[in-house]
Amino acid sequence: MKTSETRLEDRVTALERELRKVKSELKATRQESQPWWERFAGMFKNDALFDKVVKVGRAYRRSLAPRPRS
Repeated sequence: MKTSETRLEDRVTALERELRKVKSELKATRQESQPWWERFAGMFKNDALFDKVVKVGRAYRRSLAPRPRS
């Protein structure tokens, strides 16, 4: 019959093994995923229509800025 100390050691060993497994899976998951913004970065590179949208948006924002008095 095992002593309570031996059973505790077995349980701790099993927990440590499981923890290593979980940490390994978590690390693999983090390496596979990328930040959301990286999935979209460069999506409109060399897109003439997007460049036009940016230009029109910039002009609109500038039109809202207060004009300096002369």
